Amino acid sequence: MDLRAAATMSLSSEQEKRVLDAAMSLAGERELSAIGLDDLAKASGIGAMSIAMHYRSKERILEAALDRELALIAGSVAPPELRFPGETLRDEVGVIAKIMLEEYRRRLGFLSRLLTEAMRNPEAGQIFYKSFIRRGRLLFVDFLNERKSRGELRDDVDIEASAAMFLAALTSVFLVMEVVGGKHVEPMDDERVVKALADVFLNGVGRRD
Repeated sequence: MDLRAAATMSLSSEQEKRVLDAAMSLAGERELSAIGLDDLAKASGIGAMSIAMHYRSKERILEAALDRELALIAGSVAPPELRFPGETLRDEVGVIAKIMLEEYRRRLGFLSRLLTEAMRNPEAGQIFYKSFIRRGRLLFVDFLNERKSRGELRDDVDIEASAAMFLAALTSVFLVMEVVGGKHVEPMDDERVVKALADVFLNGVGRRD
């Protein structure tokens, strides 16, 4: 293959999907550091050189995979302007938290490997935070801004800080229980966890009229 031509090649959206699907599948089976281009090529059916030219590095593949998974999680949550009849702010926060826990569990193998890699490799930890935590926080910010515009939150609430604390608490509880090993000591009670986090969160941001 002409290397100059290869350098200008881009994967199609379908090819990108196949590569990222392969990356997620392999990450559920082995350590991230053990996944090579040849593994991705074999699992996806896309040439190793094409993958390398498109993504440039393993870190960019990881970032793209995280971005896609976050988009899928966001797609499972109702748009921030949508509220079902009879729903309260507490109901909505609880629903969002439960959906996120369910979506996290579907990616448990990948998240477990990613956490292990982040402990060894600060760059992997930074990618996880930037792509998954920070961008996830921005999605929650949209939801909170919509609720604030409706007068359901206090005027002095720092939306970004509040969103960061809620998502950090939810993600930390999940990782400790499901990845670090807490579930082997005591089962995780989703209803109880979600209610407790929602109570603390709404006590800090909700109106006290």
